Amino acid sequence: MPFLINETLLDEVKPDRKTYNKGEIIVNEGDHSQYFYFLYEGELSVFNFTEEGKEFLQHKVKPGNFFGEPAVLLGKPFPGNVEVASDKAVIIKFRRDNFVDYMMKYPEQMFEFTKSVAEKSIRKSLSLKNIVFLNPEDRVIHQLRDYKREHGKDSEKVVINLTRKELSNMTGLRIETIIRTVKKMEKEGKLEIINGKIHI
Repeated sequence: MPFLINETLLDEVKPDRKTYNKGEIIVNEGDHSQYFYFLYEGELSVFNFTEEGKEFLQHKVKPGNFFGEPAVLLGKPFPGNVEVASDKAVIIKFRRDNFVDYMMKYPEQMFEFTKSVAEKSIRKSLSLKNIVFLNPEDRVIHQLRDYKREHGKDSEKVVINLTRKELSNMTGLRIETIIRTVKKMEKEGKLEIINGKIHI
C-alpha cells in the first residue's frame, strides 16, 4: 500500500517539484541524498549493472510512490540507478530533516510511511527468492502476477506493459529464454499474446 501524501504534509514540509525527461537519471547508484523522492507523475526504472555489464531491472516505480526511502533514512548510498522510463516524470522532493520532523509530529503518518517501506522490503525479498530458487517459467509467472497485484487487478485480465527485455532484466533470464518461456505458456493457456503484448 503506497503512502498517501496529504495537504498538511505539503503545506508544512514545502517540497520542491521538478520535471525530468525520458532517459534522465534522477539518482545514480552510490549517490547520497538529503531528499526523499516521491513520483507524482510518470514512470521510473530502478536498475543495477552486473559485473558483466548486463542491466538488472529491480523494479518500476509507478506514480504515487516514494523511492529510495531506506537509503535516505539511514544516510546510506542509493542501492540502484533511477531513470525516467516514461516521456516525462514529475518528482516531488522532500528535504530529509523537514520530512522527519513532520513524521515525528504526526505519529499516525509515520506509522503509515513505515508500513509502506516494510511492504516494499517484503516484495523485494520475495523477488530475490524467486530469482534464486525458481525455474524460468515460475520466475516469469511471478513477475507477471506481481505486475497485476501492483495495478490492483488480481481478479481480471490485464495487459502487461513490460517488454521482453524488461522481463529479462527483472528475472535474470536471457531474452531468448523469456521468448521461449512466454510462447510455451501461451500454448499451455497460461497467458495470451495479443498484438505482441502479454495478457494475463
